[in-house]
Amino acid sequence: MIKVNLLGVKKRKKFDPIYVELALFLISLSLAVFLIFTTHTSLLSEISYYKNENAVLQGELNRLNKIKKEIDSFDKKKSELQKKIDIVKNLKKGQKGYSPLFINIEKALPDDVWIGNMNYNGNIITMNVTSLRSSSVNQFIMNLYKTKIFSNIELKVVKKGSVDKIDINDFSITANVNLGG
Repeated sequence: MIKVNLLGVKKRKKFDPIYVELALFLISLSLAVFLIFTTHTSLLSEISYYKNENAVLQGELNRLNKIKKEIDSFDKKKSELQKKIDIVKNLKKGQKGYSPLFINIEKALPDDVWIGNMNYNGNIITMNVTSLRSSSVNQFIMNLYKTKIFSNIELKVVKKGSVDKIDINDFSITANVNLGG
């Protein structure tokens, strides 16, 4: 017997290659959009993080700049104070030097000798001196040598004169001074 199939044979449907390509294209496109979106989101979060970090660092920089200005101000004040301290030290050092100088000159002066003018620059002294006797000039020079702080004593000028009919001797002495510093 012959069998007749009135229902017909089911044919398998073939996929058109265009549908496969279209499906692959849509999958690729959605994957690309997903990757772009996630990359974009990641980059935006990184930008936000670095902006916040930059703001924090900028605030720290501003704070440190203020501290640097204060330090510079303190350094300037310190150098000014150090200059003042050095001036005071030099004055004290010079003050100690004048005292022995004047004490030794006073001890070397004979009774009839007086100093009219004196110039001292730190290592050379020049004195304009007046005496009543010529021998007092020699005694004064010898006394200066005995003090041991004066050396190279030179008698520069000797003039005879009179004041109120009293004979006097005006002379000038230059000497090197060594205060033992």
